[in-house]
Amino acid sequence: MKHIFRILSAAFLFAAFLSCNKQAEQPQLTEGVVAVSRVTIDGKYASLNRESSSFLATLPTTTDFSALEVSIDTDAQEILIDNQAVNGEKIVLDLSSPKTVRLIQDGRIYQDYTLEVRNTGLPVVRIETPNRKSITSKEVWMEGATLRIEKADGTVDYEGPMSVRGRGNSTWNYPKKPYAIKLDSKAEILSMPSHKRWVLLANWKDRTILRNDAAFWLSSHTGLPYTVRGQYVELVLNGLHMGNYYLCEQIKINKNRVNVKDGGLLLELDTYFDEVNRFHSKLFNLPWMVKEPDEEELTREQFQEFQQWIADLETLLKDQSRVKAHEYEQYLDVDTAIDYLIAEELTGNHDFYNTWPSNGPHSAYLYKQPGGKLYTGPMWDFDYHTFVPDRTKQWAGAKQTMYYPALLKDEKFRARLLERWDAQKDVLKGLPEYIDQMADHIRLSEYYNHSLWPINPPQTENGDEQLSFQQAVERMKKAFLDKWEWMDKNIGNLR
Repeated sequence: MKHIFRILSAAFLFAAFLSCNKQAEQPQLTEGVVAVSRVTIDGKYASLNRESSSFLATLPTTTDFSALEVSIDTDAQEILIDNQAVNGEKIVLDLSSPKTVRLIQDGRIYQDYTLEVRNTGLPVVRIETPNRKSITSKEVWMEGATLRIEKADGTVDYEGPMSVRGRGNSTWNYPKKPYAIKLDSKAEILSMPSHKRWVLLANWKDRTILRNDAAFWLSSHTGLPYTVRGQYVELVLNGLHMGNYYLCEQIKINKNRVNVKDGGLLLELDTYFDEVNRFHSKLFNLPWMVKEPDEEELTREQFQEFQQWIADLETLLKDQSRVKAHEYEQYLDVDTAIDYLIAEELTGNHDFYNTWPSNGPHSAYLYKQPGGKLYTGPMWDFDYHTFVPDRTKQWAGAKQTMYYPALLKDEKFRARLLERWDAQKDVLKGLPEYIDQMADHIRLSEYYNHSLWPINPPQTENGDEQLSFQQAVERMKKAFLDKWEWMDKNIGNLR
């Protein structure tokens, strides 16, 4: 027994000896011996992933990683980066690619860590106003501002002078402000066609930040001739990070946007009723506003001619015999009216038929070609009261908004509506997959945006304000699919 014990003891001591040698060759982090207590990169805390022994910092608005200030708090005797000894308190590094930090203790390699840095993966829009003056007006352009757009990889997409002002109706009164941009010269931005006028949508009430973009996806997959193009960006205003914004085209007459020929009109139906050239139609009480040409270019004769044209159209639509004779086809482009209806209904848009400040649509755009028909669209304004569960088993506006109640009395119009639905519905049902893709695209940005701009009560229009981002995304997708299923079953009965 003693012999066996001696053998076991010897084996144990030998194993312990090997273990000690192994630990000496490949030392493990032992608390209280040597450790990194804190790493900052450009003043931002870098989090430690213990499994990969890596420190990662997220700098939402940084696109140039070539000279970042790094601070490493450690009780290691030496720090090597690229085999060069450094002082851990203040180091300037090129972190365009990860760097290895080697800790030396008692002349031996003790621990290797990887330093990494990233941004949110979105372009960064930088606006500087003269003397960094605050933007306080949505009527007066602030001239002399500058715009610089950097892609996430640091390449400059655009840089130049511009003017800026606030924008929006109710949205201008929210904590997170939307802005309008007017470049001094037309330019292509982030691969979007050249123009002077652009918009930065704040999407403050939208917990997902996805509703406008999702609605534009629906629009682009119908037959509507033009859909607003946009991209998510990080906004830096006068050096201050303002969070996630949606940089998109402003709806304007242009060959790259709403392609209206000379003499045509860009129009909006909106119960805010805040344009200079506006009128309420007599028979349908619709709040018509002329967006373009503006008040300096639209002649009195053009305006009066359009008012009479609308009066003639409404007189026709009030006569069922003329509707059933399809006379409206001389006035209205039927396919855009139907495609617009389908897309608006799929979003469940409350603005399609709103009751405040008076009954009627909000943000409903149309355009009229000179001497020609009235076209419906483009789509706009979907950041709240859209994609919500309590609007999935009802018509958002088809039975009561614009000219749809009159048109739905015609069997030919209803047949065309069903034909368009059957042709488009399977493609449109792909929206949730797109929502997932975009949710992943903005996920990191959304985290920082929500920390900057939490949605506080009593803002409850969408009902997801207190949910997590992913919970809100799942709820939004389900609301869409529920509405799609309901429409598929009920659109044939729409009268």
